[in-house]
Amino acid sequence: MEHEIILDLLPLYHDGVCSAASRAVVEAHLKDCEACRKTLADMDTPLPEAERKAADDAAAVKKISQEWKKGKWRARLRGVLIGVLACVVLAGGYWALFQWYSCQVPTDVMEVSELSQLSDGRVVFHLFVNDQYDLNRVDELDEDGVRYIVPLRPLICRERSTDGGLWDWDYCIDVAEHNEWNAKYGDGADITAVYLGKGEDAVLLWAEGMDLPAASAEQETRWGYEPGSAAYWAERK
Repeated sequence: MEHEIILDLLPLYHDGVCSAASRAVVEAHLKDCEACRKTLADMDTPLPEAERKAADDAAAVKKISQEWKKGKWRARLRGVLIGVLACVVLAGGYWALFQWYSCQVPTDVMEVSELSQLSDGRVVFHLFVNDQYDLNRVDELDEDGVRYIVPLRPLICRERSTDGGLWDWDYCIDVAEHNEWNAKYGDGADITAVYLGKGEDAVLLWAEGMDLPAASAEQETRWGYEPGSAAYWAERK
C-alpha cells in the first residue's frame, strides 16, 4: 500500500509541490525502492510526442529562417535587376530621344544654292537649313540607283552650338567616281539621280541627261582637282 501511495506522490515530489512531511516520506521510500527511483528518473525524460513536437517546431523554425534568407536574397536580386533594367530603359530612352537621328528635316526649311556642275562632272551645291537646330546627314542609294541625301534629327532637337556645321555646308557629289568604282569593285547600282530629302517633298538635284549650270571660277578653284575624282578613275582604266 505504501508503494502505491508513493507512486501517487512522486509527480508532486518531482514538481516540488508536495508538503515537507510528504517529501520526507517519499525520500525515505526512495532509498529502498529501485522501481520508484526509476519512475522518478523517467519523469525527466521527454515523452515521444513532446520530442516529436519539439523536433517539428525546430524544423519549422529552420525552414522559416531558410525561406526568409532566400526571400531576402531574391529581393536583393530583384532590386538589382530592376535597377539595371531602369538604367537600360533610361539610357535607351535618352538615346532614342537625343541620339537616334530618325526624323527627316522638312524640305521647307532647307535652302539649296549654287547648284552647278564642275568641269570634271562633279555636282556641287550649298545647303543651308534656316532654323536653329543641329542635324546629321544620311546618304541612301536604292536599287534603282537613286541617291538620297537625307538630313536627319533626333526626336528632341539640339540647338546649334557652333557657327558652322552640316546645316550650312558645301556638298560635292561625284557621280562618275561612284559609277567607275562600282564598275570595278562594287556590286550595287550606278547613280542615276540625286535627291535632297526623301518622299513626296524630295528635291531633285541631278538626274542623267539633266543639264546643270556650269560651276563658277570660284567654285572650280574651291573644289579643285581631287585624286578621288572621276578624272582619277579615268586614268586607271
